[in-house]
Amino acid sequence: MYERKHNWREVIKTIDPELETRISGYTGYALGTESEIPRKYKELILMACSAAIRYGSSTRTHGSEAMYHGATDKEVVEALALASLTAGFTAFIDGIEALGDQLTVDEKK
Repeated sequence: MYERKHNWREVIKTIDPELETRISGYTGYALGTESEIPRKYKELILMACSAAIRYGSSTRTHGSEAMYHGATDKEVVEALALASLTAGFTAFIDGIEALGDQLTVDEKK
């Protein structure tokens, strides 16, 4: 994983404000609209997809949001395990790394 130097949304907003508005509208609609899939599960799905493509900051964002919306540590780890089935075991490891300080596991046990 590497540190991002640019806020991609700000870059798009500067270059093409209408495109940024449409992207924000789409993501807001997909996540914010009440639907058959509760927000917790939407965030778990996005976290797992992000882990599968090794997108650490997105894994962290969506994993944290899933927890905020009620996901347990076990649900987060299970979703990361499912991501590893399609993306390889390193998706699991990268996902734990991205969310390690958010999980309530005491490493000294």
